[in-house]
Amino acid sequence: MRFKKYDIYNVNDNLFGGDFKVYNFEETENKNIYYLKSKVINCSCPHCGMVSNSLHATCTRTIQFVPIHLKPTYINVNFYKFNCLNEECPVKVFRQDIKYCGPKQKFTYELKCLIFAVSLFLSDETTSKVLKLIGINVSNDTVRRLYQNIEIKDELDVEEIGLDDVSIRKGMKYATVIYDMKDHHMLALLDGRDGKTLKEWLQNHKKIKKIARDRATSYANAINEVLPETIQIADRFHLFQNLVDRFKEIFKQEIPENIYILDGKILDERPNNIIVKATVEQQILQQLEYDDTPPVDENGYIIKFNNKSSEPNDKHHLIQAENRKKK
Repeated sequence: MRFKKYDIYNVNDNLFGGDFKVYNFEETENKNIYYLKSKVINCSCPHCGMVSNSLHATCTRTIQFVPIHLKPTYINVNFYKFNCLNEECPVKVFRQDIKYCGPKQKFTYELKCLIFAVSLFLSDETTSKVLKLIGINVSNDTVRRLYQNIEIKDELDVEEIGLDDVSIRKGMKYATVIYDMKDHHMLALLDGRDGKTLKEWLQNHKKIKKIARDRATSYANAINEVLPETIQIADRFHLFQNLVDRFKEIFKQEIPENIYILDGKILDERPNNIIVKATVEQQILQQLEYDDTPPVDENGYIIKFNNKSSEPNDKHHLIQAENRKKK
């Protein structure tokens, strides 16, 4: 199956950028494969930064991509190795950078994010089984390795941070999470949310100038004690929450508790109840073979309807009866 020009243009720009060209696409019953080749003619050395056009070799990698139509999807990438032209540079040969995947990874960054999102709520084995249903081939051991390799790197020179509390175990255990406001990556995950661990962390980050936080007084007190000159900003969620709360107060004052509408018109008082008897034509009942005779037992006696969910002498029923008497 060959792509048309407009198909190649859309796939390149939206998925793989301008450095690679999709030259073929293969679809089978079990998987999809994109075939890509590099379009670059030179590349910068990652160590010294010198641009090189000296081709060393051509390499091929197979990387798993986000599934399409619930099928496992792979990209077969041809990319280049270049010789560094700087004689003083310790790096003699370097690879072309693939922006949507790490140097030795078998998954794209988007696919890794999807795996992480599912693994937050499920076990490793269950995550592997669930992902397989939507077209992602990943083992439970790979899922474990992915989140075990996550590193939280602190930066002492950070100037703008955002902090909030998160629930590690709902209703039981909480923590304080700190992010860099520039690129929103995590800087630290501190125990508790009472501000004690936050004070210790702020002592080593005196360059902070702005902090976006929620309305917790423990955070405000910790910041004012350690960094009193820092600008504190309420995040957008809580600003919007304040606006909604204010609107609710206005609505409670201006709008009555009960509004009665009849025939599309608002009434000043509650209308009288109108009782409408439902009538069904006998001809319709005959078509439905409707039988309204009461049920009978084997001896022909009518079976009385018992609306009690349990026996009167049941232990649970007696306990409830005693509690009603006490009240």
